[in-house]
Amino acid sequence: MSEELKRDIPIPLYYQVSQIIRREIETGKYGPGDYIPTEMELQERFNVSRATVRQALADLVYQGLLERRRSKGTMVAPMRVEETMQDLASFTNQVMHSSHTLVTRILDFKQMLAPEPVVEQLNIGPEDLVVMMERLRFVDNEPVAVEKWYAPVKYFPGLNRKFFKETGVEQSTYYVMMKHYGTQICRAQDSISAVAVSERDARLLGLETEVPVLLRTRVSYGADDLPVTYASGVYIIRLNITFESNRCRTFELKD
Repeated sequence: MSEELKRDIPIPLYYQVSQIIRREIETGKYGPGDYIPTEMELQERFNVSRATVRQALADLVYQGLLERRRSKGTMVAPMRVEETMQDLASFTNQVMHSSHTLVTRILDFKQMLAPEPVVEQLNIGPEDLVVMMERLRFVDNEPVAVEKWYAPVKYFPGLNRKFFKETGVEQSTYYVMMKHYGTQICRAQDSISAVAVSERDARLLGLETEVPVLLRTRVSYGADDLPVTYASGVYIIRLNITFESNRCRTFELKD
C-alpha cells in the first residue's frame, strides 16, 4: 500500500493522487512535454482503482497541467493553465474563474434525430441520433442563459444526464466528454449576434418579450478536426462577462 495516500481522512483518493502528481510537476520531476507514468503504473504505485487514477488525471487535464496524446499516453502540457485559459474560453470557465457563482439546471435531456441545422453543423447523417441537452444557467442565483447542446450518440455512446452536475466543473460539457470518453477539444467556431428573445426563453430568464439577447452558437472540434458537439444559447446582454477569442492549440479543455 502506498504511504503517500492518507486513507483515514475524508479527502477523496483521486484528489490526493492528483495533488501528488501536481506537486511532482511543479517541483520539476516531470517537465513540459514529459510523459507521466501509465494508468496501470499509477494504479500500482498508489494501490487504487483504474477509475480513481482516471479521475485524478482528468482533473489535471481539465486544469491544463496535462494533455493526452492518442496512442502515446499522458504528458505534461507545454503551457500552464494561466496561459491557455484565454483560448477556447467557455461560459462555464469564464464564470467559474471570476468572482461569481454558476449553477446549471437541466431542463431536458433526450436522444433524438438530429435537427437539420445540427446535421449540417456536425456533418452527420439525417438518420443519426444525437443527445440533446437543454440547460438554464444561473449566475449569482439569477437566470442569465438558456442553452441547447447536441452531441452525436455514435461518438458518445451511453452519455446520460447523470454525468452532468448542477455545480462545479461537472457542469462543463467539455469536462464530461474528456472524463468519460477521453475526447479532447482543440478548436471551436463561434458565432455571436443580437436577437429578440422568444416568449418561452423570456419566461425562463425573467425578461419581457422581444428584449434583445445575445445568441451564441458554437461548433467544437476534436483532435481529428471533426465536429463533435454543437451548442446554441441565448444570454442576457447585461451580463458583464466577455466571450474570449478562440485560437486552436494542441489541447484546450474549457467548456
